[in-house]
Amino acid sequence: MKTKWIRAAAAFVLAAVLMAAPCCAVTIGGATVTGSSVRLRTSTDTSSNANILTEMAKGTFLLVEEKLDGWYKVVCNGTEGYVSADFADFSENAAGTYSFVAATGGTSVNLRAGASTATAVVKNLKASGTGLTVTGVSGQWLAVTDAAGASGYIRSDLVRYKSADPAPGAGSAPANQSAGDALVQTAMLYKGYAYCWGGMSPATGFDCSGLANYVCSQHDISLHRVAQDIYSYDGVYVGWNDLQPGDILCFGYGPYSVGHVGIYIGSGQMIHASTYSTGVIISDLSGYYTTNFVGAKRVV
Repeated sequence: MKTKWIRAAAAFVLAAVLMAAPCCAVTIGGATVTGSSVRLRTSTDTSSNANILTEMAKGTFLLVEEKLDGWYKVVCNGTEGYVSADFADFSENAAGTYSFVAATGGTSVNLRAGASTATAVVKNLKASGTGLTVTGVSGQWLAVTDAAGASGYIRSDLVRYKSADPAPGAGSAPANQSAGDALVQTAMLYKGYAYCWGGMSPATGFDCSGLANYVCSQHDISLHRVAQDIYSYDGVYVGWNDLQPGDILCFGYGPYSVGHVGIYIGSGQMIHASTYSTGVIISDLSGYYTTNFVGAKRVV
């Protein structure tokens, strides 16, 4: 009787552990696209072009989740799909640039010195959703760098390295999410990243218009480079009382002297690349940001 009770208890504990385990996908390695205009598809069916998600340039870095018969199940900059093994060079250990910035999938995730739990903890990432730049892969581990510049490895099942959007195209939004909300969701990945004059990427840091440009580029939206030109030429004008998440807020001393932009996230707040000392932060729309609000541009 005692033995049966112990087995039942063990089974219960195992089931609880499995239920609590992160339901993120797990990588097995990486791959580099070896051909030009290689197609990423929603399935391995090549009889039609209807399932083509995008075409990838030679040298594009992919995270590989599964090997199939002549195919790899991969993630390309946040978008999951399938690529022919004839046009991708697989390696369990691979380095490459991954433009979709991932995020931790839970709290107290350990960033380790190597691709093993036996290696030293470089840093404990306490906040769920901490932004991470993926720089490579080693089997089931991702090589990453956080906003503060700390580098190491995190198990891929503890990282959200795929877009939440299951639909084709990295820039489209889930059916229950507006395009503006999708912009905000992307922008929030970069909270805490460094400020850099002229910066337009997670690798360098951002200035105000660089952040807006990069976030929008992840959703196939092209903006002018500087704040003044964004206000003058991009999107449609929106007033203070009509703001919606995803609107680009423009600040200055008038319509011809716009010098700063941010992305409205709702509830009277915006995310923006502020100063060298603060980096990318969330600010309330008060003080300077009310008296020097010139207007907003809706780009989605």
